[in-house]
Amino acid sequence: MPVTFALLLLLSQATADPCYDPNGRPRFCLPPVTQLASVAASCSQACPLSPGNARARPPRCHCRHHTTGPGCESCRPSHRDWPWRPATPRHPHPCLPCSCNQHARRCRFNSELFRLSGGRSGGVCERCRHHTAGRHCHYCQPGFWRDPSQPITSRKACRACQCHPIGATGGTCNQTSGQCSCKLGVTGLTCNRCGPGYQQSRSPSMPCQRIPETTATLTTTPGAYSSDPQCQNYCNISDTRVHMSLRRYCQQEYVLSAQVLASEEAGPEWWRLAVRVLAVYKQRAWPVRRGNQDAWVPHADLACGCLHLQPGVDYLLLGSAAGGPDPARLVLDRHALALPWRPRWVRPLRRLQQEERAGGCRGLRPLTPTPSQEH
Repeated sequence: MPVTFALLLLLSQATADPCYDPNGRPRFCLPPVTQLASVAASCSQACPLSPGNARARPPRCHCRHHTTGPGCESCRPSHRDWPWRPATPRHPHPCLPCSCNQHARRCRFNSELFRLSGGRSGGVCERCRHHTAGRHCHYCQPGFWRDPSQPITSRKACRACQCHPIGATGGTCNQTSGQCSCKLGVTGLTCNRCGPGYQQSRSPSMPCQRIPETTATLTTTPGAYSSDPQCQNYCNISDTRVHMSLRRYCQQEYVLSAQVLASEEAGPEWWRLAVRVLAVYKQRAWPVRRGNQDAWVPHADLACGCLHLQPGVDYLLLGSAAGGPDPARLVLDRHALALPWRPRWVRPLRRLQQEERAGGCRGLRPLTPTPSQEH
């Protein structure tokens, strides 16, 4: 009687899926007792015994539907686009592969992305190879650009930028065209040659300098175009000598010591200057860093002689709050002042900088030109 009861119990377990209990949770498989009853098991997943001692090492399920684990309780590392769910007699709930464009072997499931996608996809690729990046390894890493002649699944889909170490501003390039970001006066896909109107120099920071005949335009003096009616009362040139009080200092948007290196015409409305910022005595809302960068001068302000700038000369630049279309630009317009630098100004400017840090500029905001003063 006890033997018959045990055989019936084993037969009842063999008629169901031995890898899942009635509650739908995976568990270790039972030994294939169906051989004792001389009947075939209805388990949809084969459950062979592990080699060795079955008592010391429990058997594992032979998982399907891209699942893994002793009881098929998780998805394989490459199939985690959907959350794992236990299989049922009506639906196997298979694990779906992540879309990594053949550049990654594993991914992770993100429940928030799965919710935002409306339950369509939640996989995030990990360890993208072949210089790719992104959730699906679908774009190139910095320093590489997408080769349109190769499919995204190719190992050669991303090519190195190959930016010139001296002519380019860095090692990154446009992800679509491969165009490197060139220094002033440098041109070419990899920034490897001087542009029209420029000649090669020996300076690694300024490899291409403008031909001297084309830079003479910047040496205009205030009042040189005073006969033009449009220039009458246009420039703010009354302050040829400035008494830098704390109030005057606080009302400036920025106070810099900089050297003008070169210039070029950038369209019908602007001139672009290459300047080297030597010291920052008052920082503006959009920070200005020391070193080489671009400054912008409106074409009309330069034509009316509002600014007197010469390449190779150091200046004290006092900027107003009037800026260009881009707040990141360092703009020198008719409301600004460019005074030839004097070394004796260092100590007074440092003292004013310390007073500003101590709260001396509270309530004194930078002056903003009125609408009547605008262009």
